[in-house]
Amino acid sequence: MSFAVFLLYVFLSFFRPIELFAPEMAQYRPMLVLWTLGFVLAASRAIVRKEIAARGTDFKLLFAFMVMLGVSLALNGWAGGAFTAMNDFTTSSMLFLLVALNVTTLRRLKLACAAVVLSMLVSALFGIQAYHTGLYADQLVLRQSSPQLEEDPSRAPPEAVPAVPAQDQTGWYLWRVRGQGFLNDPNDFSQVLVMCLPLLFVLWRERAWVRNTLLIVAPGAVMMYAIVLSQSRGALLGVASLLFFIVRDWLGTTRTAILGGLGGVLFLGASAVGGRGFSSQEQSAGERIEAWAVGLELLKWRPIWGAGYGNFTDHHHLTAHNSFVLCFAELGLVGYFLWIGMIVLTFKSLSAAVETLPLRSPHRQMVVLLRNSLVGFLVCAWFLSRTYQPVLYFLLALCVAAWWCASHAPGMTDKESPKYEKIHTIPWVRSTFIIMFLTIVAIRGFVFSHQLGRGG
Repeated sequence: MSFAVFLLYVFLSFFRPIELFAPEMAQYRPMLVLWTLGFVLAASRAIVRKEIAARGTDFKLLFAFMVMLGVSLALNGWAGGAFTAMNDFTTSSMLFLLVALNVTTLRRLKLACAAVVLSMLVSALFGIQAYHTGLYADQLVLRQSSPQLEEDPSRAPPEAVPAVPAQDQTGWYLWRVRGQGFLNDPNDFSQVLVMCLPLLFVLWRERAWVRNTLLIVAPGAVMMYAIVLSQSRGALLGVASLLFFIVRDWLGTTRTAILGGLGGVLFLGASAVGGRGFSSQEQSAGERIEAWAVGLELLKWRPIWGAGYGNFTDHHHLTAHNSFVLCFAELGLVGYFLWIGMIVLTFKSLSAAVETLPLRSPHRQMVVLLRNSLVGFLVCAWFLSRTYQPVLYFLLALCVAAWWCASHAPGMTDKESPKYEKIHTIPWVRSTFIIMFLTIVAIRGFVFSHQLGRGG
């Protein structure tokens, strides 16, 4: 019962039919009611069975990070905002806990992944039909003015906005498919689609070509088309990162890196996705990098505690457009350590499981797929300010649950075995500091390159 409620909650969280078909019901908070029911049932089950798919370290990092949101505001002169800041993060933290309470077996892990994939597939289909027919286009397709034409004052916008986005021939607008709820931004929507692409391969069967075509290739094509219609450059780079891992298994890391570098040069040379370029001198991309420069200045100004949760836009007219920048700018190095620590611990845990489990193990398959999802998601996060948003913590929880299931797989529970020690002993602190340093240096490199290109 508790797991069925959880699956329903996951499906409805990503598809959001209430906002689309019955927005008047939102006042009754049906999602909150469903979450409460799911949490009570799952917590009762966990107490009886004494199992939860996460470690104490995972919860300690998550809780410390939530506290740091409030501390960052208190140390910046607004003690009264500390509780509000931590309350804002409750949805993300409690979603992590809900996954940990429910996803305690490999079967449950696969069903949880299937629920979010099915939800996003339905969302993609609705978005595509909205783009081509105009039905629900107001909710599912974002209309933006084309940046090239905005800069040309001699061109006037059309008198009437086309009702069907696909039929727009004016060249004045960018039409971007999106979802509902916390996915109403096209970038968020496409980021979750990138996360879901590897999870389709849970259904893969060797030599079952018809099955694989129907259950993997066709849904994957639908999701890829929705990503294209979202016109999210970060999402396309996320897809490229997934392809890197797939091709690497065939060609090896060195050859794949060379091939990827050549492909990147060609892609940047084309420098357009529906009129949205990748050059740092293109207006939107340039504004993002300028926001990154502000983030670095805030880090220099308040290196330990940051400028305070939610305060980035007090210092710049745009948000950071980078989850890493937003974190160290608002929460300083302390908050950045906790946030990067959660990611590093999770990633290294998955990698340890991959190295320890037998090659054909179904547990290993799930770990590999979720690790790829995490990489694709984080590549997208490099271009989005989603440090605190629920999807990241939902994905981290799924990854931690995959590690937990792997650590309880056959042959992995003998405490005297070297495998047990390897999968449970994860040296994450030193790696966290290294990743912190490398990401800040990378941001500084992007900013320096952009300023050099502008002659400043």
